[in-house]
Amino acid sequence: MSCNITVHEEKMEEEKVFVVECEELGVSDYGSSIGEAIENLKVGIGLFLEEVPEKKELLMKPEPLMVSRLFL
Repeated sequence: MSCNITVHEEKMEEEKVFVVECEELGVSDYGSSIGEAIENLKVGIGLFLEEVPEKKELLMKPEPLMVSRLFL
């Protein structure tokens, strides 16, 4: 299983945090580092899939040949 994530910085109570979002499931979480935020997101996705197991299908797609971002 795999999913696309986005990472961005936000201020939360005067602290900088990293927010990560799983695009396919609409699940997000945060942490004080990117690594912590990703680990928190993995836990959140696991809990989400326990409640809505049919959504696992959204994560069962072949690996892409390339992932990139196009700036216009």
